[in-house]
Amino acid sequence: MIINIQHIFIVMTKIKRELNPTLKSGDRIMCLHMDGETSVPMGTTGTVRDVVRDPFEDNGQIINVKWDNDSTLSLVTVTDQWIKEPVDKLQEQNNSYEFFQENPDIFENFDYRFLRNYLYKVREAGSVNMYESTPFLYSGREWIDRYYGENQEDNEAFQEVLEIADEAKNKMIQGTLKYMESKDMNIDLDSVNKIIGRLARKILQFYISFS
Repeated sequence: MIINIQHIFIVMTKIKRELNPTLKSGDRIMCLHMDGETSVPMGTTGTVRDVVRDPFEDNGQIINVKWDNDSTLSLVTVTDQWIKEPVDKLQEQNNSYEFFQENPDIFENFDYRFLRNYLYKVREAGSVNMYESTPFLYSGREWIDRYYGENQEDNEAFQEVLEIADEAKNKMIQGTLKYMESKDMNIDLDSVNKIIGRLARKILQFYISFS
């Protein structure tokens, strides 16, 4: 059920860069994804003007940016993604943020923040090699407990994984259905099972790239 994609991960992780780092006035950044906007495409660089509290989101911030393409659209921490500007733009384009270029569907259709944090918990539990953890995204509590739960009663991280495994499964199903609807695909059980595995592998690649 799991294809060998370790060579993909090696390429994806040659350069690690923090996703959505804390910013201050004067920082140089690169946009990876701005929700619902096209005037600041992926790869656009700019200079942070200031960072203010988002009045509509608890713990959210608005990052005011002067983009190099003359746009002044602001980043919203709740929905958007950025990195600090790479020193070597060409090398960075051929590695880390290439994933964003090729997989916009992950950010448009899935609660990727929840799923990324869930995978952090899976890693902390230490019960599976992360290269083989794709089924943890969509298989649910019962399956995980059956195949990996032996002697894990005192593993707090594993128990936390079990507590949210069904929520992760539901979010994967919801995101897959949303993806299929956006592509006008016929929705049937066989198709969903096939596509959910493929999309789960992409989400795992996202986790590996920015973990």
